[in-house]
Amino acid sequence: MAQLFTINQYTPNSDLAAGFRPSQLIFARTGNDTILGYQPIVTTPNQTQIDLINGDLTVEDPGFRSWNDTFILGEWQKPYYANGNPEILGLNDFALLTDFNPLQDIIQLHGTANDYFLVDIGLGSAIVQPQQTGFDVISFLLGNSNLNLAANYFNYQGNTAPQGPVLPQTRQLGTSGFDLSATTATDPFGNIYIAGGTTGSLAGSNNGESRDAFVAKYDNQGNLLFTKQVGTSDIDTISGIATDKQGNFYVSGITAGNLASPKQASSTDAWVAKYDSNGNQLWIRQFGENIIFQAFSIDVDDNGNAYLSGIDVRSSIEIATDDFWVTKFDTNGNQLWFTKTGSVDDAFDESYRVTVGKDGSVYATGWTLGDLAGTNAGIYDAWLGKFDNNSGQLQWLKQFGTPDYDWAWGVDTDSQGNVYAAGWTLGNLGGNSAGTYDSWLTKYDSQGNRQWIKQFGSAGDDQAFHLNIDSQDNIFLTGYTNSNLGGNNAGSYDPWVARFDTNGNQLWLQQFGTSQFEQAYGITSDNFGNLFVTGVTQGSLGTNNAGSFDTWLAKLDSTSGNLLSFAGNQQPSDISTVADFLELYPSLRELSSQQVDFMESFFEDFLVSTGIGIDGSGLVKLAGNSYQQPTPTSIPEPSSVVGLAMVAAIACIGAMLSNRQKIKQCP
Repeated sequence: MAQLFTINQYTPNSDLAAGFRPSQLIFARTGNDTILGYQPIVTTPNQTQIDLINGDLTVEDPGFRSWNDTFILGEWQKPYYANGNPEILGLNDFALLTDFNPLQDIIQLHGTANDYFLVDIGLGSAIVQPQQTGFDVISFLLGNSNLNLAANYFNYQGNTAPQGPVLPQTRQLGTSGFDLSATTATDPFGNIYIAGGTTGSLAGSNNGESRDAFVAKYDNQGNLLFTKQVGTSDIDTISGIATDKQGNFYVSGITAGNLASPKQASSTDAWVAKYDSNGNQLWIRQFGENIIFQAFSIDVDDNGNAYLSGIDVRSSIEIATDDFWVTKFDTNGNQLWFTKTGSVDDAFDESYRVTVGKDGSVYATGWTLGDLAGTNAGIYDAWLGKFDNNSGQLQWLKQFGTPDYDWAWGVDTDSQGNVYAAGWTLGNLGGNSAGTYDSWLTKYDSQGNRQWIKQFGSAGDDQAFHLNIDSQDNIFLTGYTNSNLGGNNAGSYDPWVARFDTNGNQLWLQQFGTSQFEQAYGITSDNFGNLFVTGVTQGSLGTNNAGSFDTWLAKLDSTSGNLLSFAGNQQPSDISTVADFLELYPSLRELSSQQVDFMESFFEDFLVSTGIGIDGSGLVKLAGNSYQQPTPTSIPEPSSVVGLAMVAAIACIGAMLSNRQKIKQCP
C-alpha cells in the first residue's frame, strides 16, 4: 500500500516553509524558499518521521527565472532526522530532498563537516551521521552524486548559538522548538501584543508537539507581562490579532483539532476568540465547512465588533478550488453575517487581510487566478473589495495585475475614507521591475477609483507583507529583503520598515537584521509616535537564539524610522550546547557493502511505494492524486513564514506556465 503524506503547499513568494506534523510532502514552490520539515521536541528511535521536501521542481516560472532554496536539516542546537532506529540505519527518520541543485541551493546542517559523510547510491546521495549506536541517515538527495561536504552548498551552524545580540534594543522570545510571530497589535494604553504559533512551551507544556497558538503581551517599556499558549493535539495557530477601546484583544486563526467545538471541515477550521487584558478568555468560536477552512486576518471596530477574512477550499470538477470569505461577529461572539465570494469560472480566489474604516466600511484584499472582477491579466492577480458593514454585501471589487505574478498581502484605511493595499509583484505593476520580487503600494478612494500605485525594490527579492496607517494618516509598510533595499544586507533575509505619505512618497526606509535569516510579518503603531514590528529570526537578534526560529519585536520612531530601545528588561533565552558525535566516534565513517545495498534497496522501494518514482517523475501525479483523498490533505498556518499556503494542482499550474496561456481551473 502506498504511503500517504500530508500535502503542505506554500505561496509563490519566498516562504519560510515549515512543517507541522510527521509524514509531509512540502512544496515550497516559486521563490527563494527556506524549508524545514516537522521537528518534534521529543523523539524516540522507533518514531516514524519522514518528510518529502520539494523546492520548485514541478512549477515552471513565467519569467524563466531560477530560485535558490535553503533546506534546513539541522541548526546550532541539534541535527534534524538524527534519532532513527540504528538497526535500519535510521531509515524510519529522514528527509528526502527531491530537487536539491548544488549550483544554486544550500543545505543547512548542525555542527561541522566532520560530523557527516556521504554515501552515493544509484539513485542519489545519502547524508549519514555516525552515532554511538551506529549510523543514521539524515537525508537522501534524489538525483545527486559526487557531492563534497566541504563545498559551499553545505552550510554548517556549529553547536553554539549565533553570535549576538546584534540589536539588543529589540525583544526576542523563543524555545528550543519552532516559534513564529505572525501578527502584532497595540492597545489604547500602549501595551503591545504579538501572536503566532510555537512547537515548544512558551507558556506551559505543548499539547501534542504540533503547533500551538500563543499570544505574548509586553508593556510600553518592553517588559513581558504574560505569554498565553492554547492548542489541541493537532495544529493550532494565530494569524491575526486586534484590540478594542477597553483593552480586550481578539485573535483569529486556524485549528486542525477540536479547539472550541467539534471540527466541521475535514482538514482545518477557522476560529476567533476574545480575551480580556489579563489574558482571560471571554469567548471562543470555531467554524468551517468543506475540505479546508481558514482565517488569516482580523480587525475590530470602535464597538468591539470583529471582522475576519479567509479561505474555503472545496471539491470541484478540477480536483479542488477555493473562494474567499469575510465575516462579522459582535463583541459577544455572535456571528452577524458571512459573505463568500469567488470567480464565476471556478478559479482560486483567496483573502489574506481585512480592515474596517472609521466610517464602518469593510475592506478585504487577496489574489485570484480567475476573472473575479474583470479579465485576468496573466496568472495571479491582486484584488481589493469593499463590503457593507450591516449586511456584508459586496459593494465593489477591483482586480489588477500584470502578465506575471501579483500578490496582495495588506490593507488599511486613512481618516478620509481612502483605502490602501500592498503586496509584491514579479512584473511591472506600478513601474519597472528592479529585480525579481518588488513591493507595491496602491491607494483607492471609497468609491473604488484608483488614485495611484507605486512599485519599489532592489536588484534582489523585496516583498511587502503588512500595512498599517496611524491616526495621522502616515502609511507604514513592513516586509523582507535579501538585498540592499534600505542599507547593506546583513547576510540573509532582513526585515525592513518604510513610511509613505498619502501621495505615495516614500519618506524613509529602515533595514536591519543579523547574518542569519529574519523576516517581518506584522506592523502596528501606538498613539505616542512609535511603531512595532514582529517576525521570525534564526539568529541572535535581541538575545541569544533559543533554538531553530524565534520570534522578535522591534520598536521604531515613526518620524525618523530609527530603531528605539525598550526601557524594560529583556527575557533571557534558555540555551545549551550540544556535543558533536564525530568528536566522540571519529572512526565511524564508512558503511559496509551490505549496508549500502540495504539502503539502495530501501530507497528504490520507497520511491516506488510513494508514487515519486526512482527519477522523481511521479511528483506531479502524487500532488494531483492527493486531492482525491481529502483526509490526508491539509495546509499550514501563515508562517514561513509566515508562509501562507494554498491547495493547488501542480500539474495544472505547470501546464499554464509552460504553455504561456491561461488555464482557469488550476491554483
